[in-house]
Amino acid sequence: MNASQTSVHFSASRRRFASASAATATIAGFPAIVRAQTKTITTTAFGGIYEKHYRTHVIEPWEKRSGFKVNLITTGGADQWLTSAIVNRARPEIDLPFLSLPVTHTAIRTDGVFLDLDEKLIPNASQIDPLFFDYFDRKAIGFNYAPFGLFYRTDQIRNAPSSWSDLWRAEHAGKILLPDTTSGGAEETVVIAASLNGGGVTNLDPGWAALRKLKPAVQRFFKNNNEPVPILQRGEAAIGAWYSARVFMLKDTGVPVEFVTPKEGAPIGVLSFHVARNAPQRDAALDFVNFALSKTPQEGFGNAIEYGVCNREAVFTGRARERVTPHSQLMRIDWRKVDIAKISERFRREITS
Repeated sequence: MNASQTSVHFSASRRRFASASAATATIAGFPAIVRAQTKTITTTAFGGIYEKHYRTHVIEPWEKRSGFKVNLITTGGADQWLTSAIVNRARPEIDLPFLSLPVTHTAIRTDGVFLDLDEKLIPNASQIDPLFFDYFDRKAIGFNYAPFGLFYRTDQIRNAPSSWSDLWRAEHAGKILLPDTTSGGAEETVVIAASLNGGGVTNLDPGWAALRKLKPAVQRFFKNNNEPVPILQRGEAAIGAWYSARVFMLKDTGVPVEFVTPKEGAPIGVLSFHVARNAPQRDAALDFVNFALSKTPQEGFGNAIEYGVCNREAVFTGRARERVTPHSQLMRIDWRKVDIAKISERFRREITS
């Protein structure tokens, strides 16, 4: 994936939340007092191809429908946007931060910053899978998701993997790529390993033991989502775990790779809306969220970018239908039950050090 595409990946914001605290003073561009006097809402999103499809299928139709303008921030990241929301909670610079895991769970545990949401405020929330609403304690609501599953080179592996446990097969030793904590998916890998060995999200010890056993067979724990590209192009790795769109983008360049949703399910990265409690254009922000979650924008965006969307009624067509993991095949990890930061720290200490 090239530089303009790297921002598509939702978990790129898995940096330390505190590191953003020094960079929040002028992030929004339009002061709250100005936005209160004009028909403008300020929200955030990732840039590149994500921004392109988000503007086409969500922002521009809503602007035309509502008469409002959207001031879209694509600089910074989820941790910085949340820090801005906390520091400026009395007079928010961002009406509607768009956050990703694990920052989302920091946000929903921070009192007094964001609205509690329900179907009265967002009627289309009734069409959203509980995984993207109830799992956020209804203090945020998901817009779209990125499935995390297995990939393999079809010219090196004759029988396609079907289970997460296939990573532990002896014949794959030295050919495995797995994510580090800076590229997204490492924490999910711990939960997966635990679940395969009698544990789960609240009992990760079996997962740590399984990953220590697997570690010598891993060629690389990649620190960003560009690292696997040349390795797979050269055929130096044959199997591993990655986000679906990354695999398909590489496949579309001619590399013989395929993505597999394992039978145990695919964890996900989610982008979610958080409405600032004291937003000067709070009602408009809520209307924007309601529109973004309706069937037409969800279908348009999902089919264009080939990522999952959170509306259960959205229909995928063409290539997106083949490439997007449906809700029924997702692994539902309840991150409210664990401290993701502690998992990240232990992963770096025990697995990648």
